[in-house]
Amino acid sequence: MRAVDHVFKGTGGQIDLLNTLYGGSSMTDMKVTQEEDRLVIKLSAPGVSANAFNVLVEGNKLVLYTLLVQDSNTEGQRLAVPMFLKVMDIPGFVDADQIEAVHDHGQVLVNLPIKDEEHLHRKIDIKNLF
Repeated sequence: MRAVDHVFKGTGGQIDLLNTLYGGSSMTDMKVTQEEDRLVIKLSAPGVSANAFNVLVEGNKLVLYTLLVQDSNTEGQRLAVPMFLKVMDIPGFVDADQIEAVHDHGQVLVNLPIKDEEHLHRKIDIKNLF
């Protein structure tokens, strides 16, 4: 194979990757809706497999991201490029320990359950220092 063939073969993969990253068919869509007992974040990206989506809870932050993984010509090497990244504060009224995500018909649903009413309101007693 000629050297120029190697260049164009690598360039084609890069063009395909850049097309996907900058507005190709795999652009991630995010919608947030509120239901009676939870918030729901819907993530979808046409042509992106379920294992490309990632949901993390880091302290009081919710991290949502999608990785495009492309195998390299070199054995054992893979390129992982973030396609989507969103970091959000978890609201105080959300039960962070109960957040879950499910893959459903080509989209990922992140369920953020709202704490029950007794955990939302409490009276703070004022203590005397003397």
